[in-house]
Amino acid sequence: MSDSLANQPFTSYLRKVKSYKNINDPQRSFVAPFVDKHSRKNEFFARVNKAIDWGPITKKLKKKYTKGLTDRGAKAYSPLLLFKMHLISEWYQLSDTQTEAMVYDSISALKFCGLTLEDSVPGHSTLSRFKKELTEQNETLSSLVAEVDAQLAEKNFKVQPGKARTDAKLASIS
Repeated sequence: MSDSLANQPFTSYLRKVKSYKNINDPQRSFVAPFVDKHSRKNEFFARVNKAIDWGPITKKLKKKYTKGLTDRGAKAYSPLLLFKMHLISEWYQLSDTQTEAMVYDSISALKFCGLTLEDSVPGHSTLSRFKKELTEQNETLSSLVAEVDAQLAEKNFKVQPGKARTDAKLASIS
């Protein structure tokens, strides 16, 4: 039996178990209880997370966005993480750069995306490439957003978009 044939079952096994970056147990964090305590005041993301069945959305995302599913290269970010960041950018009318900053700054947004304080947040360029790829694929991104809206409507919810927070700046007095 050739060596490549002998490794075939193992290779297919690796494809099934290879995970994405930042997919971890949120309880592994020493600070997780403190994060939970301080993020309870902002219930928006927690309520959305609870109202949505992310399983079908994740399945569709993995079919359309195949980054990180090969045996080679560095781990990619989860398509669900990137999709949730896209939702944040839509709901708060943020640019990709502002979305990245919000996920870094907001404990509630961080938790909504499935990240812990120790995890790295995808950069704005990663988010931009994700959105571009799914937009070019027969409007996949907009159909997934519509699915989120439909699931929320089934539970008598609707997201009312907010406004982006304006960054404070120091100006010199001359």
